[in-house]
Amino acid sequence: MSPGAAGRAARTTLGRPRAYWSRIVAGYVAALLVGAAYGAWVRAAGEWDTGRAWERAVLETLYVPLPAPADAAMLVLPWLGTNITLIPVLVAAAIWLDRRRGRRDLAVHLLVVELGSYTSNPILKALFERARPDLWEKRGQFAWASYPSGHAIASVAVLLTIAWLVHRERGWRWPWAAAAALLAVSLHSRLYLGVHWPSDVIGGVLVGATWLGATMAAYRAGRPAP
Repeated sequence: MSPGAAGRAARTTLGRPRAYWSRIVAGYVAALLVGAAYGAWVRAAGEWDTGRAWERAVLETLYVPLPAPADAAMLVLPWLGTNITLIPVLVAAAIWLDRRRGRRDLAVHLLVVELGSYTSNPILKALFERARPDLWEKRGQFAWASYPSGHAIASVAVLLTIAWLVHRERGWRWPWAAAAALLAVSLHSRLYLGVHWPSDVIGGVLVGATWLGATMAAYRAGRPAP
């Protein structure tokens, strides 16, 4: 299918809603189970609140003062991959897609991905209540418990969803590079700023990737049959 053909062929709503929503529900449960299973495994290994030796070593290795511009980027750019910023942006984008472009399918999907990303994070944080690292003064945004990294969940699931949808609709490749760059900065910053253990970030990536894969499959399944 040529670039943009997917958008031209789509209807204003998902063509097969049962196929879409059944996969969405299953994918959300799967993402929670993956996050819970990995968290339980890490906790069972010991040193849950103090971090394993390899985790402390990783943090100490990454705790190297950066030049002022790079340090500022570590504080500012991750906000582009957090739900606090993504929610209002995606709500505005969804309204525009629905009312101005007639693409309710895209609007609904973006909001579903964001909602799953946003709600899975506090559920897992409440389940595990892991303490934040305390190796040095923490900087940046670090509310709630440490596990999993909400930035990792949102950056993987939401930013890559946006890149995927833009590529499907327009055939553009640059959104993948932009999303990958923001993802790399966001994940690195959580360790550089001392607000997450490495296993928190890994857990967030696993949850986000599971949710991303499930929602991509749901969107394909929910599209109108040719």
